[in-house]
Amino acid sequence: MNSKKTIPVFYSLRSLSSKLFALISDQLNVNTAYVTRRGETAMPVLSSFNKEEEIIPEGYSVEYGGTYCRLIIMNEGDVMHTSNLMTQAVTKELEVTGQLNIKGFLGVTLKDLKGNVFGTLCVIDREERKFSEADVAYLKSMADILSYVIELDETKYNMSFLSVPIIPIKNGISILTLQGIVDEDRPRVS
Repeated sequence: MNSKKTIPVFYSLRSLSSKLFALISDQLNVNTAYVTRRGETAMPVLSSFNKEEEIIPEGYSVEYGGTYCRLIIMNEGDVMHTSNLMTQAVTKELEVTGQLNIKGFLGVTLKDLKGNVFGTLCVIDREERKFSEADVAYLKSMADILSYVIELDETKYNMSFLSVPIIPIKNGISILTLQGIVDEDRPRVS
């Protein structure tokens, strides 16, 4: 048995998010929208959209402690926004702020349907941007939509491991055993 946990690829999430990001970018008047996945030590970008200039490429990754994502996830409201990351006390000293040279930022926690943190949905721009409560609510609603897609991708991934071996017992009698991923929703029965 392999003790290393495999991770779903999230094809549907990537496909849908690339379409949603153009809408989000237009609605919030920002250059870049992206989704990160919370890893064990880093926050890799799973999918990104850059309207005019590539700021965040797919696959970009920052160690968890130095990310805006950590600040979003730790925030009680599951949201963080600022008109200028370069002047805000909590973000101006982060290495990523100097690397990216961005100002406007809005990010929300992205959770699966069980409420577990999956990662973040964020928008950024090189220019200062003031985000209203309506903007925050809009981005949270987009995160809710993406949560359903995450669930579908995880379900599809888990179903790919299902198998039903037929074990003959005697002539005319066989046992069908259902095998697949065992998780908290489908516990192992002893």
